[in-house]
Amino acid sequence: MTEDSSNDPDDEARRAEELRTTVEPTTVTDETIDELCALLDGRHGRSDAHAALSKISTHPDCARRVAVALQPYLVHETRRTREEALDMLAWTARTDPDALETTVEWLFGHLDTEDEHVRATAVTALERLAEAEALILRSHVDELVDFLDDDALRADAVSLLATISHAYPEEIAPASDELLALSADETVDASAIPSPLGTVALVRPDIVDAVIELLRAELAAAERDPERIGIASTLGTIAVAYPEEAPMVVAELLSLAEGEPDERDADIDRGVVLSFVGSIGVAHPETVVPELSRLTALLDDDNRLVRSSAVEALGNIATVRPAAVRPALDDIVARFDGASEDLQFDVVTALGKVAAADPEAAPRIVATLDEWFDDDTADDGAAGGDAADQGLFGLAGSGQDAIGATHDDNQWQLQQEILRAYARIGAGSPDVLDPVMDDIRASLADENLSSEAAEALGAVGGARPDSVAPAVAGLHELLAEGPYWGRRAAASALGKVGAADPEVADLVVDDLQRRLADGNYAVRAAAAEALGRIATADPDVSARVRDEIQPLVDDDEPDVRSAALDAFGQLAAADRDTAERVVEDLQAGLSDVDPHVRSSAAKGLGTVGAAHPRLTATAVEALESRFECDEEYLSVRASIAEALRALAGTHSDTVTVSDAELQRVVDADVNLVVE
Repeated sequence: MTEDSSNDPDDEARRAEELRTTVEPTTVTDETIDELCALLDGRHGRSDAHAALSKISTHPDCARRVAVALQPYLVHETRRTREEALDMLAWTARTDPDALETTVEWLFGHLDTEDEHVRATAVTALERLAEAEALILRSHVDELVDFLDDDALRADAVSLLATISHAYPEEIAPASDELLALSADETVDASAIPSPLGTVALVRPDIVDAVIELLRAELAAAERDPERIGIASTLGTIAVAYPEEAPMVVAELLSLAEGEPDERDADIDRGVVLSFVGSIGVAHPETVVPELSRLTALLDDDNRLVRSSAVEALGNIATVRPAAVRPALDDIVARFDGASEDLQFDVVTALGKVAAADPEAAPRIVATLDEWFDDDTADDGAAGGDAADQGLFGLAGSGQDAIGATHDDNQWQLQQEILRAYARIGAGSPDVLDPVMDDIRASLADENLSSEAAEALGAVGGARPDSVAPAVAGLHELLAEGPYWGRRAAASALGKVGAADPEVADLVVDDLQRRLADGNYAVRAAAAEALGRIATADPDVSARVRDEIQPLVDDDEPDVRSAALDAFGQLAAADRDTAERVVEDLQAGLSDVDPHVRSSAAKGLGTVGAAHPRLTATAVEALESRFECDEEYLSVRASIAEALRALAGTHSDTVTVSDAELQRVVDADVNLVVE
């Protein structure tokens, strides 16, 4: 508090409220900012002070001033106060990272202090800010590498390098030899070293063998679930990037999953590593399919998390090798009866993936899902011990007469999952859903199910618009009057149906344009995506909607900016005049503060350059310039590399970066999450 402020709690609260309602970012003084920061440490008025500071921070000229004023609170003795300050600066890191330059320097200056509390809290603050935006530590990588030689700072340096290694593995690569040497030093705590080394190995093939040896040793010695999960994740990532290492990694992870339960922990690690096996199986099915019997056996594990992950992994592998998973279908279905809600949901999701990839099994799976959708007894607590003996056709729920006390709350959640499975199936095999279309259309009128029903109708209607014609009016009404999640789903569905049916497109384009100004960002994004999709089928739509979409490239929400640039790519591909009008927006998008927006801009430029030879050189120049930018994330460089590779396929004389280099970057961007 300032010296002339009262210590009366009521005065403190009133002052915070007054500042919240009256403060203006354009005229606020440093003294007022300091006063608001002090109120964060008070017992009254914290929420109003937080709101006022957040309001001030949105102004470009004030974000840095607020960050500087909050510096002492990042290392404050009170945890609550530190969290308040970090929450605000983490948001600033995502929206205006340059505003934190002075604050990051200030925090680095406190890393070598003898005050253990200040140093520890400074490290925590840097980690939290770097998690929000890795760029803030990019210019300090060399300094962190130098810290590896300092006994007092080594552990903190490794931790911070690990935090940004996913974004900048090539920048950390020069330290790989030193990190490997430290990992072999028995006097050094090497527990945090595998994380950055594993990421660096994605761009340094020459150290892969040494890193894998280290990871296997650390995995065998790890005593806690989080450690084992982190190491297993790193091994999984390496296995995806280097298929020759995948068989060994799969065997290692399956052995861990098959191990004896650990009484000291919740046994989470055994379940999580199975999901990594599924991810490896999607990338390199030939390495996992020979081990499917071991994976299927884990469906009977005593631990629910292990059973759930086994179901998930089998579903994921089925997306690329459906015939290999087909023999396990009855075992997967049998996990439904008597299972917890979460496991039931996982079974439904896995079956949706199997049916989407396996036309032979799809009709049987849809029939089973239909029974569960309508079955009032398919809830937790059901008895199903002999379900596996009945086969896929024989499972019709538990047969239990009385439903559990929570059944009404759970049944619609199960129905939501089934509708999501229908959406996955309908995108590729819409005909197989004919027996359940009445249920899907009827669900559109249920407020608990309308969003998922719209998604399913959109998936089916994109391939067979005639089958969802009776539901178009309902989708239209949901777009106009539904809750935001319903409006979002309806916009997406109508975009898919409209792209396949010109009559529907004529009906909904104007309404979708109006939703570009929706108060909810997810609806604005969905409307932009829908219009872009329709424009790919009807070039005339491009000219109608491009000016309406253009303001969204400056939207406050990154998801909306990303959707607008995605739409611009589609609009531009369909219409050369539109392409010439939006190419500058796509170029500007490559410099957006959000990496997802930059990736969308890269994809859009690749589309424009491929569709319109007059703009190819412009697109390539912008993409190559950003590709060579030292500050760019690996994930964005991978998106740019994919766009450049596509352009090289049709305009090879314009791309100067070698295909080998582009492929190397694409291969290094590994994500173990399977949609």
